[in-house]
Amino acid sequence: MTNNCPIVLVHGLFGYGPDEMLGVSYWGQAKNVHCPLPLFEASVGPISSSHDRACELFAQIRGGQVDYGKEHSEQAGHTQTGRTYTNGFYRDWSEKNPIHLVGHSLGGPTIRMFQYLLSQDFWGKGTNERWIKSITGISPVFNGATLCYWLGCSETDGLVKERKGQFLGNLLKALVAIMGPTFSRVYDFDLKHWEDLGPRRREESIPAFLKRVEISRLFDGTDNAAYGLSLQCLLEQNRMIATFPDTYYFSYVTEQTVIIPGFGYHVPVPIKMNWFLAQGSWYMGKKTFTKPFYPGFKNADWWENDGAVSSYSKMFPRISGDHPVAGAFSDSTDSLEPGRWYWQYLHGFDHLDIVMMPEPWQITKQRAFYSDLFFRLSALK
Repeated sequence: MTNNCPIVLVHGLFGYGPDEMLGVSYWGQAKNVHCPLPLFEASVGPISSSHDRACELFAQIRGGQVDYGKEHSEQAGHTQTGRTYTNGFYRDWSEKNPIHLVGHSLGGPTIRMFQYLLSQDFWGKGTNERWIKSITGISPVFNGATLCYWLGCSETDGLVKERKGQFLGNLLKALVAIMGPTFSRVYDFDLKHWEDLGPRRREESIPAFLKRVEISRLFDGTDNAAYGLSLQCLLEQNRMIATFPDTYYFSYVTEQTVIIPGFGYHVPVPIKMNWFLAQGSWYMGKKTFTKPFYPGFKNADWWENDGAVSSYSKMFPRISGDHPVAGAFSDSTDSLEPGRWYWQYLHGFDHLDIVMMPEPWQITKQRAFYSDLFFRLSALK
């Protein structure tokens, strides 16, 4: 072990923290293997934007009250401050005592946004990008998810649109309305900074409460996870967020599709892919967009997937910005260099197999994956 930097795990869309879901771990076998470094599990807004999630992550690690920023909060339409964390994960955190960040799915762009805000000293605590030793994405959405357009985001601007058949926005509203006030002890949406999404008031009728949730500004702009998963959002973020020269960058690419001979389309591996993800995989595996999102855009690049995110999106930030790429890496850490992106395929895993829902025959593989990951991070110079 060449460093003693703590590891912080950051969940993805609809994820949760260690004190939720009656103790069922979001991270599967990750908490059941030996980790040579201190290991912490964050709990951030499951349907919030990468910005808001990053702000919540900062408060959890350092301790103190969540500060979303005055300008951002005014533009978004929510309060500037949120929950207070009396005890942070790592009170000695600094440039001299950095951390490793591991993000699954939406956790990938979240931890990149987090490092960007640190580089800007967003919270006025003297931070910089070197407070982060490494960034690791597991099935990360580094370049956007084409699936979000199937669920209702606009192909034109990435926003959740109010239209017939719009699924994602209506699903989010229904979950917040039904689950938020009732099941917060089991599953917390972490939306207390959105005052218009509070529990039903004593004098408030059910239709009035549902209407209040429906018209919330959370669903009417860019400060939500739906927009945060769009290619439009990640185009902007990849231009803005640098690949910093002193940080190690890794990505693990899950996929579970096969190619249809003669067509080039990708379809889910029969029987093996989680049924919940399979329909979306069919959509992504042959989706054709009429207008390119960026120069050089090719539909076929985005067809291989894991049921939720295209492999093309996971490898490294690639659709905008300047991000040096080292390429695929092996298990050895001797040749790894900071300031460059490394990636590795995890063939035969869908988007949930690598975290909470592995198939029975994958449990041993999942344990080995996290054991190797933790060892690799501890061996970084």
